[in-house]
Amino acid sequence: MNHRRHPLDRILAAGTRAVTALPEPLLAAVARPPVNSAGERLDADVAVSLRLLRLIGGGRGMTHGGLARGRRELERQARLAAGRRTPARVRETRIAGVPVREYLPRHAAPRGTVVLLHGGGWAMGSPDSHDAPARRLADGAGARVASVDYRLAPEHPHPAALDDAWAVYAELAADPAAGPVAVAGDSAGATLAAAVCLRARARGLPQPALQALVVPVADLVGRSASRAEFARGFFLHDADLEWFYRVRLGAGAGAADPADPEVSPLRAGDLRGLAPAYVAVAGFDPLRDEGLAYAGRLAAAGVPVALVRHRGLVHPFLNSTGIWRGARRAVDQLAGALRLALAGA
Repeated sequence: MNHRRHPLDRILAAGTRAVTALPEPLLAAVARPPVNSAGERLDADVAVSLRLLRLIGGGRGMTHGGLARGRRELERQARLAAGRRTPARVRETRIAGVPVREYLPRHAAPRGTVVLLHGGGWAMGSPDSHDAPARRLADGAGARVASVDYRLAPEHPHPAALDDAWAVYAELAADPAAGPVAVAGDSAGATLAAAVCLRARARGLPQPALQALVVPVADLVGRSASRAEFARGFFLHDADLEWFYRVRLGAGAGAADPADPEVSPLRAGDLRGLAPAYVAVAGFDPLRDEGLAYAGRLAAAGVPVALVRHRGLVHPFLNSTGIWRGARRAVDQLAGALRLALAGA
């Protein structure tokens, strides 16, 4: 776990926090946030952040410049956006042989366990990139958070990441000391969380207390209207998605089928009997519509669904609690849902 920052990064982080903390009316007057086709306005602090990102040479997409640069930049931007770290008891461990960073609330005994699966297109990200939300969730949910350092593509295409997520969930679900277990993730991690539920049903294991799917990738086959509307200019670009999909699936005869429900949960023929779901979508996200579609399919199958629309946010936001008011509200709302689910399990 490395929290050391370059001096310039510290200056950028402090400057970004100072600017985005200005009163929202002032930020809105400066940034002139756009309005999407649904009539939703981008949060002013998000609009300012996107402008600042472009000014320092960013804003060209997560995969611009290649894999190694993309991985470095995702970690760097996560550090810049993290803000002050919520205190927690943290240790590195392994569960089912998979590296995991475990977070425990400072004072109270945990009331259950959250398996946290980070985003990053299955090719980027780590427990480091999601350290801030993991800490905030452990504190807010009063839970043990197991942040999974799953294998990344292209070195390890599908099903490696899912196999790691599944191994951690299956071991915890069988461990009475873990208490009730929920799965949670954002973006690619949300897809893995949804697939864990599908695999648990197929293999006859108990469902999680909750599947918390934040801005999920639900369909690698179709192309929704929101992908066209937000193809560029809102951090995650459509070209990024296409690249992530290619490397996740792999190449040649061993390539995964994009219509496999464990790859594209929206393509599952039957969603009955899955865990209660908390689905959060962002108003300015290329993946918004498929998240809405998956929530609708789950509800139609009789799965209890809490759908939350963060109308002024972009993709992703879970690890931007240090600079966006809406991100802080979103993570705290997610923590509350996890707390309730674990308490009621």
